[in-house]
Amino acid sequence: MTIQWNFGGRVLTLPTAVAEVDATPRQLRVLFLIAAGTTELAALAAELDCKSSEIKEILAFWQEAGVLQTDLALPAAKEKAKAAPKAEKSKKLPRADEIPTYSLSELNAMLERRESLRTMIEEAQQIMGKLFNTYEINILLGMVDYLELDESYILLLLAHCMRMEKKGLRTIERYAISLVDSGITTAEALEEQVQVIEERHTLEGKVRAIFGLKSRSLTTKEQKAIAAWASFGYGEDIIRRAYEITVDAIHQPSLQYTNAILERWHANGLTTLAEIEKALETERAEKEKAGDSKANFKTFDPNDAFEAALRRSYKKKD
Repeated sequence: MTIQWNFGGRVLTLPTAVAEVDATPRQLRVLFLIAAGTTELAALAAELDCKSSEIKEILAFWQEAGVLQTDLALPAAKEKAKAAPKAEKSKKLPRADEIPTYSLSELNAMLERRESLRTMIEEAQQIMGKLFNTYEINILLGMVDYLELDESYILLLLAHCMRMEKKGLRTIERYAISLVDSGITTAEALEEQVQVIEERHTLEGKVRAIFGLKSRSLTTKEQKAIAAWASFGYGEDIIRRAYEITVDAIHQPSLQYTNAILERWHANGLTTLAEIEKALETERAEKEKAGDSKANFKTFDPNDAFEAALRRSYKKKD
């Protein structure tokens, strides 16, 4: 089958963006009339036998689509045009696992409406050390339009992800959606979250070095233990002290055994290495005073029964 144009004395020229928009016959009719030379509001209303307010709404539709530019004041129509997508977003967000794909005209329209988005893209490229393609720009602008995040939030998120070795924008997109779903929607809330995550990540690296874990994946139980140590406010010095006591007691590294020590110190209200050393010295002095000649000073409890129980538990699980 062949298809060809039959050009007469007059020809209509339209932007290709028209083909990318899901328009009604009435909206298309207005566009064709404008292309044919009818540009007065009253004349358009007369051609369609409708009110001028309806023509304004249709003009606002084409302006939002990036097809037309007008000097008309269209506040009510523009608000109406924006309201429907927002309602759709609130329904889609809990279920979506990716940002929608925007047409090139839609992306250009966003950049024209908000010049700050261009600045954001330039700064984002500097953070990630690369020039973005259309797909990547789609993700960034989608974070603004679909997830309703501001520019400062997005730049903070990108910098955080680069420090955490999450360098793909698709990965960052999924991370952003999970953050929004969990209620972290402002730059202030994200900054608090970032601080917690990065401190934990740094502590994990130090724990790996202390225990010689190298690059193997941590178990869920180990991850939870390290997260708990971070919440206790325990740093490398206290963890290393508990590790040394662990090796003295069972002659090998054990994150599980060390965790029991640290939990005991936390339960006893010990927050600094100085307080811990003082408590250990007190325990040792009390045992020497009691005449326990066989005492290996106990690391986290003066009661021998507690350490004995911990040893038995460790042997059973290993």
